[in-house]
Amino acid sequence: MKVLVVGGNGFIGSHVVDKMVELGWEVVVLDLYERRYDAIPSGVRFMRGDLNQLYLLREALIGVDAVVHLAWATIHEVANQDPAADVHANLIPTIHLIEACKQAGVGKLIFTSSGGTVYGPARQLPIPETHPNNPINAYGITKLAAEKYLQMFKHLYDLDYAILRPSVPYGPRQNPLGRQGAVAVFLYRVAKGLPIAIWGDGEVTRDYFFISDLVDAIVASIDHNDGSNAIYNIGGAEEISLNMLVRYAEEATGKTAQVAYKPARSFDAPRIVLDTSLAQRELGWRPSVAFADGLRQTWRWMETRISAF
Repeated sequence: MKVLVVGGNGFIGSHVVDKMVELGWEVVVLDLYERRYDAIPSGVRFMRGDLNQLYLLREALIGVDAVVHLAWATIHEVANQDPAADVHANLIPTIHLIEACKQAGVGKLIFTSSGGTVYGPARQLPIPETHPNNPINAYGITKLAAEKYLQMFKHLYDLDYAILRPSVPYGPRQNPLGRQGAVAVFLYRVAKGLPIAIWGDGEVTRDYFFISDLVDAIVASIDHNDGSNAIYNIGGAEEISLNMLVRYAEEATGKTAQVAYKPARSFDAPRIVLDTSLAQRELGWRPSVAFADGLRQTWRWMETRISAF
């Protein structure tokens, strides 16, 4: 198996690449950046660039059986500030990738969409894949548009695909200085005695899940070949509020958090808990790492590197 991982040096991508190497797969990484925290495994081919460099993309796809698309250039609030720029930065490059996969005869394209944004405010919990798609921010709209292009290319050209809609993954190698990734950011800021900004009353919830569970779902979706081209929710088994997350971070670090509550943001869905039963049935996947255990693993990793941040 030869796989191209677009965005393979990022938080999610680096774990995906490591797993594929462990499985004995041949891996090509296309990314603008080097790995942040450790070296890329021996034998992995790293090609520096992005999806707008079509000549480079064509070269990266030579002999590839499957592609995992993890690269996304914006987060929720940034996408809202300039929706047109979000389309240029994310949707158009994704279309380039889909077209190039069709031309190269790639067997399957795995796209990581967003279980936290494509549905919008939940009408039922847990949220199934059949829930209406009513995204309330530009990030979710662009992710959903990419899904629709994949479905179109399957209909017109028989390009096989799988779409994963993850909730909120966390774990080692997540940047604690970023503007997203609440688990890593909260742990770091509590440990450093820095204030944590919470938008709203802190009762916004997500089903956070450990990075290894997402990696397992991605690998399973590549191996799953029944032709259903299904969309799968991937998330955790526990609903965690931001206030609960603060308490977990305090317990892990042994320090007291400084929390500043700010007005709620209109583009944040109040509760996201995904129904993952379809992935459990069809992919043989289920979340296996309890939140408290995953958070402790994340903190142990961060402790060894916190002076470097």
